Amino acid sequence: MLELDAWTGEILKAWKTSQQVSHMVVPTPDERKLYVANIGSGSVTVIDRSSDAVKTIPTGAGSEGIDVAPDGREIWVSNRAAHSLSIIDAATDRVRVTLESGGEMPIRIKFTPDGREVWVSNARSNTITVFDARTRQQLATIEVGAVPVGILMTPDGRRAFVANTNANQVTVIDVPGRNVLRTFATGTEPDGMAWAK
Repeated sequence: MLELDAWTGEILKAWKTSQQVSHMVVPTPDERKLYVANIGSGSVTVIDRSSDAVKTIPTGAGSEGIDVAPDGREIWVSNRAAHSLSIIDAATDRVRVTLESGGEMPIRIKFTPDGREVWVSNARSNTITVFDARTRQQLATIEVGAVPVGILMTPDGRRAFVANTNANQVTVIDVPGRNVLRTFATGTEPDGMAWAK
């Protein structure tokens, strides 16, 4: 894991995860800690940016999707080979609970901006499963396109965009109603998405 100067490209810090296929990374809201999902090791690496301490948390086979709650208290991880979700307590950096993902191959995970819901893309099921972040209950299943991967929320939390990698399209979903509004074509194999500023 590298920390770079955005202007010069200079490497400021480097941390070894000592895990296999380290992939997605998310910071806590205060940016003091980084959480890295390690697909090949079925784990999450925690990096303390102040002390440079590195810790490994076993999660589940194929840990890939990862997101931090807006309040910074929990980290949710999607384990694509185990078809499960691991919920990490940010205060202790331990897995608090493991849930069934509600679909096959959960590959990405995203909190709504208000932190009330967690959305999971299930690449093999071609679905999004929606969970209540507090009760952990599955609230809904939404059918989308072939091999949904990336999930992007609008800042107001009213719309979700899902990249359907094998369909070469993005599905737009009304978040409160949990219904598909429309689908539009993209380039080949869309995946990650971000807002331009």
